[in-house]
Amino acid sequence: MQIEKVAVPASELSGLDSQISSHFGHCPAFVVSTIKDGKIIDVETVENSSHRSCAEPVMLLADRGVKVLLASGMGGRPYMISQQVGISVIKAVGSTVREVIENYLSGNGSTFGDDSLCSGGRQH
Repeated sequence: MQIEKVAVPASELSGLDSQISSHFGHCPAFVVSTIKDGKIIDVETVENSSHRSCAEPVMLLADRGVKVLLASGMGGRPYMISQQVGISVIKAVGSTVREVIENYLSGNGSTFGDDSLCSGGRQH
């Protein structure tokens, strides 16, 4: 029985039906899903408050026990901080949070590379 917490940056507060946000640090919310034996058993939408440091959104997720972050883009510093606190960052595949998680559970998605990192701009 394997349980893990997975987070996806969301562009709205609609849970699994939210569109994913392309900008990790400036997304309005994160959808944190608890996965047990390959199935979603709990979903929490966590608002991403304004922050002074790029570490704050990462720590928000780490404090909730997140071990996997499914994202389409993020800056280099949040990526490094994620790695330091034990959060694996996987390239998101899909347009809604539900699709992204289902694709991850099906084995679709790859580890982040340099091509997925941004320089901190707001537009993607």
